[in-house]
Amino acid sequence: MLIPRFSLSQTATHLSITIRCPYVKFSSSNDDTNGIEVDLLSSNEFYFACKPYYLHLYLPGRVIDKGVPEYKYDIDTSSFCFNYEKEIANEHFQDLDMITKLLNKENKISSNKIEEIDKVLNNEDDDDDDDDDDDEPLWNHMRQLEIDDQPKENLISSYSYGFSHQYKEIFSNFDAEYSLIFDNQLPDTLPTSSIRSCRLEKEQFDFNYEHYLADKHELNDETLFNYKLIIDKELDDQDRDDLKNLKYKQLLIDDQIPIYLGLIDLLYGFAYDQRITQGEPCCESPWNIHKLSSTLSWFDSFTDLPSVLISCCRRTLIYPLIRSFKLARKCLLDVIEILSMGKCAILRCFLQMRRLFLDEEHRYLLNTLYLNDYCLWIQTECQTKWLNSLTEAMKHTIDYELDENNLGLDFEVKNFSWKVNLYEASDTDDDDCVSLSDEENC
Repeated sequence: MLIPRFSLSQTATHLSITIRCPYVKFSSSNDDTNGIEVDLLSSNEFYFACKPYYLHLYLPGRVIDKGVPEYKYDIDTSSFCFNYEKEIANEHFQDLDMITKLLNKENKISSNKIEEIDKVLNNEDDDDDDDDDDDEPLWNHMRQLEIDDQPKENLISSYSYGFSHQYKEIFSNFDAEYSLIFDNQLPDTLPTSSIRSCRLEKEQFDFNYEHYLADKHELNDETLFNYKLIIDKELDDQDRDDLKNLKYKQLLIDDQIPIYLGLIDLLYGFAYDQRITQGEPCCESPWNIHKLSSTLSWFDSFTDLPSVLISCCRRTLIYPLIRSFKLARKCLLDVIEILSMGKCAILRCFLQMRRLFLDEEHRYLLNTLYLNDYCLWIQTECQTKWLNSLTEAMKHTIDYELDENNLGLDFEVKNFSWKVNLYEASDTDDDDCVSLSDEENC
């Protein structure tokens, strides 16, 4: 059985479910159903079957079952449209575009399940505390962690990587060449606690001061800086097909903050490539996104906001073709715009990155390690209020704390060394001129 492409829409009083079935096989019998099976298993559970299609949806709100389903069939689009009245008029159903979430019943498993059971056994009532925690913005949590951006104790001797550090020993199943495309070429043997220091050391070694200076003083491409990011807030057909085929699983996350900060790191590479290619990805796009992201290239993770912003800017001044701090700030503002547009826009960006990596040799592993789980997490656990708090935190940090001289690239030392080399080159040219003049006099 095939899962058909579908979409949901709503008015103040009704929910519409549109299902596209281009290969439907109607029954040859004379009954009214014509081979179609439709049922509301409960007020928020929809069932549809018509060979060779099968669809089971968990609706984000409750609708009224009036017995015989009413539907229309559009021959031109090969689509069924079912219309149901909401139990509560004017209720707004959330996440109608979260395809994977609609296809799977949400059974949240807490990583602190033992503690919760213990509280129940002891009849502890901490509902008020939970509400306070939920209402506390992400910005406050991150501020507490900014003073100590160190790996957790349980990661000190760990060799894990990927989304929420849930993968390990993946590369032992592949040839050694699979790890060569990553800056972290020993992911299964480099301790998680050592990734940050190794990354910073490698970046310092790769920093080319002459290239940086040339772009800083000679880059005047107004088209590049004035580009307006275009992200559609609605999923297209390709997005819907990708999501309905996305494998569902439970995500066990101990700490949500590194996941939210990882959004910035991944979206930054996407925003940079969009600006460089003017919204038309090319064969270099997977490399751009991969190289600029510390998450994808080093399997690094972050617990405070300044570190991830600095990482994005550092790698922009070290690796891509165009290395400009002004461009880096533009890309960070693009990330803020994407986050402000909501979960659907963010999901579209991740699906585009996922398709780029899918066609790349070896880089398809990044989908397994990060992007598939991120696409699932955005639909099921990502909260709009935390995204809003994150964008406000980014604006404040970019305006008041992010400075080119605080990137840790030793600009003063490099500048002094560059001036010495320039002076020595100038002296050499003068000596050559003197020698040539002497020869002419002879």
